[in-house]
Parts: sequence; C-alpha cells; structure tokens
Amino acid sequence: MSGEKSLAQFANEVDAYYERLVALYWQQLKAFVMARIGNPQDAEDIVQEVFIRAYVALERYSVRQRQELKVRAWLYKITWNLYYNFVSRSPEQQGLSVALEERQEHEWFEADDENGVNPEEVFEQLERRQELEALVASLPRHYQAVVSLYYFEELSLQEVAEVLNQPLGTVKVYVRRGIQQLRKISQMQVNMVG
Repeated sequence: MSGEKSLAQFANEVDAYYERLVALYWQQLKAFVMARIGNPQDAEDIVQEVFIRAYVALERYSVRQRQELKVRAWLYKITWNLYYNFVSRSPEQQGLSVALEERQEHEWFEADDENGVNPEEVFEQLERRQELEALVASLPRHYQAVVSLYYFEELSLQEVAEVLNQPLGTVKVYVRRGIQQLRKISQMQVNMVG
C-alpha cells in the first residue's frame, strides 16, 4: 500500500494521521535536506519545523481534505520552502553539496542490510548517486532543484511544479535542459580523461 493511501485510513483522527505521516516521511525528508546542506543538526531542525507546520495545517483540514491530500508533494513543498529560507539566511550554505564521506553512510548500509542487499552493491549505488549529485550541483541553480526533485526524490513533473510554484511547462523545459547540460558536462569530463 502506498504511503498516501495508507494515510487516508487515518484521516478521521489528526494525531494518528500525523504519527503515520512522520513515520512514513521523516527519514526521506531528512535525507533530502541533508543532501543539500550537509549539517545533520540543521537538517533535523528543518524537518522538525516541517512537521510542526504540517501538524498545525492538518488540525485545520477537514477529514475529506486529509483524505484527498497529496501528502508527499505537500510535505516536499513545505520542506523546500523552509530549506530555501534557511539557505537565504545562511550565505555559507548556498551551493553546498555534500560529499559521500560527510554523509552518514551507516544509515544507508543498515537500512539495506536489513533487506538482505549486498553491502558492495549498496556502496556502488551510493558512489553512482554521489557522482550524479555532484554533476547536478554543477548545474545552474534553477536546473538543480528541478532535476534533483524529479530524479532523486522521484516526484512527478506536476508535483515538482507544485513544490517550486512553477508552471508545469517551465518544469518540463528545465528538466530537459538540465539533462542536456548534464550530458555536456559528463561528455567534457570523458574527453578530459580520455
């Protein structure tokens, strides 16, 4: 059962709905913020504020609104806005990308180890993801957000448009152009090595 569908069954009770929401999305949102700012305490603070704001909003929503809420996109929108505000206030955070060594690798390994996944495969996936994130970080800022939300967070184009308050057409163009630029950058790197 998907996260949003499982939440709908708790729509009658705000506290139960909220607890389920936190259980489903806390780690996902923390990883999203952590990948952008690199400081675990700041990431934790931002995500905590996300869920405080979510709870306050949920209390005002009707049962039907909670049942029909597109939770994932809604939470990412709150998270994106708080992250953006944080970066705007902290010049040293602007453009920061986190290296693999700075991440809490053990969390990834523990999660996948429980699922019976080979740690070597997990490490290779992390390395590939790190390389991709580094490439995305080299894009102009307006492409970074769109490409990252679409490919790494796996939001739909419509959800990305809602999160960033951009027209759907703009998001589609930015994704396409961002990918084109990534191809150029990776081709230039191949040519420099070869």
